[in-house]
Amino acid sequence: MIVTIVFAILIFSLIIFVHELGHFLAARAFGVGVKEFAIGMGPEFFSRTKNETKYSIRLIPMGGFCAVEGEDEEDDSETSINSKPWYARFVILFAGAGMNLILGFVITLIIVAVSTFNTGIPSSTVDYCVEGADCGNYLQSGDKITQINGRRVNIKKDISYLVSLDTDDTLDVTYLRNGEENTVSVKAYETEGVKTIGFMAEVKKPDVFTVIHESFFQTVWMGKMVFLSLKMLIGGEARFTDLSGPVGVVSVMNDTAQSGGLLSLIFLGAFISVNIGLMNLLPIPALDGGRILFVLVEAIRRKKIDPEKEGYVHMIGFFLLIGLMIFATWNDIVRIFSR
Repeated sequence: MIVTIVFAILIFSLIIFVHELGHFLAARAFGVGVKEFAIGMGPEFFSRTKNETKYSIRLIPMGGFCAVEGEDEEDDSETSINSKPWYARFVILFAGAGMNLILGFVITLIIVAVSTFNTGIPSSTVDYCVEGADCGNYLQSGDKITQINGRRVNIKKDISYLVSLDTDDTLDVTYLRNGEENTVSVKAYETEGVKTIGFMAEVKKPDVFTVIHESFFQTVWMGKMVFLSLKMLIGGEARFTDLSGPVGVVSVMNDTAQSGGLLSLIFLGAFISVNIGLMNLLPIPALDGGRILFVLVEAIRRKKIDPEKEGYVHMIGFFLLIGLMIFATWNDIVRIFSR
């Protein structure tokens, strides 16, 4: 568990560093001053000032920030973010989440390259259908599955994701055979309580192109899983008591390390990076997405929004997010003690 906690601190620190670095580099690129670039929260452990920017490491290894000039205040000086056009502010705000998505892709790329070097990459092409599966009546070796219920399939993980979205036991499977696409209705095959099509995938020999292709669409798959979780939460399929905070994430990391080993743990780190990037883009006050929403509204109205009023909105959003974090952490603690 101690090793997992250390790993969790390292991966969260990396994710936060990359996120804030994105804001920092974009701000500098557009000539916006940066007051402080901090990793961690709470009292300062170390700080150094260079070129009017304070770089600091804080005692609590959680969170971080990049304080740019003019943020949440009335400042129209040349180096203030408020003096820049809307598209510049959009890029600066988006850059943090964008870097998290890139980090998730890079980690996934490394994992796919290492893990498939000897074993190969499972594809969306059928090797054979398992005995008793309905797909055996329609699909044959070499058929490449391209769609499930009208939704595109790019990699093997897409199939599992799309099958999980199915509301009945019948799947419309589109496949490519001899250059022609055909669609058939296949009865879902259930194994160990999990609904599948019921086929074994053909394994492809990895090369540079296939590794990049697989890594990119695995990153996209992570994003789909994030939005699926949100949809389930909003739709009532998942409960708010299922929410997890940092404590729960560490617990999941520990379980992953024990069951799947180091590569699975690192893959989870990639998933967390993508998750944080996308969650930050939600149009919620205090998050980057909430700030981006104000920028887009301003671009449409062609009139600036009072920075002080916007600051109040983000402050309220910040306190609500802190409350949600406390609630999620309480859920984690309750789950741990109820085991």
